[in-house]
Amino acid sequence: MSGATAERFVAFNLRLLAGAFALVGLLFIVTPDGTLGTLDDFGEWLPLGEFSPAPETAEQLWLALGFAYMTVITGISLLASADVVRYRPLLLVLAAGKAASSLAALGFYLFDTDVFAYLLNFLVDGFLVLVVLFLYAVAGRVGQPASPG
Repeated sequence: MSGATAERFVAFNLRLLAGAFALVGLLFIVTPDGTLGTLDDFGEWLPLGEFSPAPETAEQLWLALGFAYMTVITGISLLASADVVRYRPLLLVLAAGKAASSLAALGFYLFDTDVFAYLLNFLVDGFLVLVVLFLYAVAGRVGQPASPG
């Protein structure tokens, strides 16, 4: 995939990511404990064993910072989708943020409490690192001519 096809593919997927980030950010800020409770319920439903319940959101500072992070990555995704070639380096910033989130959640899961939301965040954000790095690679092909086929 190269040229205009690659550009459309990357832009479309970045817009999908932006929508997902915005939705999750809104869920975090509007109903943080409801979101965690739903994740707890989902974790109990899975045949993976027992998980500790997620702690209640008592510290509003961390909630505000989490919402701000979701806002920033939504903006990065939208900006990069507007001009894939020009803003391609921002995808590395997005991948770094998702890697930091994923690894921090894994650390909390392994060394603090076995909360399903921590494990899920590790898995989802780790997967998103791979997705964003794939989009970065595809975006590098935007300026290349389509191969004869």
